[in-house]
Amino acid sequence: MEKKYQELIKNRIYFGGANDVTEMMENEKADVVFDLRVKEYDVDSNINRVHTPIVDEQEHQAESLKNALHQVKDAYENNKKVYFHCGGGNTRAGTVAIGTLLALGQAQTIEEAEEMVRSIRPTIKFKPEMKSSLKEIFPES
Repeated sequence: MEKKYQELIKNRIYFGGANDVTEMMENEKADVVFDLRVKEYDVDSNINRVHTPIVDEQEHQAESLKNALHQVKDAYENNKKVYFHCGGGNTRAGTVAIGTLLALGQAQTIEEAEEMVRSIRPTIKFKPEMKSSLKEIFPES
């Protein structure tokens, strides 16, 4: 059976949708799950879940995205196995996947990172305002 979530960094970082958390935990046993949705949901209390919302308001979006990227990178650098998700795994999760590749030095430009993420999960939606927020965070990219 094909997994509905994807592996971004081999054996370490995964991303997808909210409905994929249970399957991902059974298969990958992530140490921490970052929920990127704005609304806070009741979730399985046995999962180490961190609510890390990426807001829609343009004036705070870069700040919330930067916070999410910092938390994912920090968990990775502390040898944690990570999963991050939004509702469907395409917009917020796709953007964090692109930013994670930049933050970890796996890609040099936003375009390169986007291409890499699309090759893993073709359904991502990289909205212009999210791209603009990433450019604020990574001005050299």
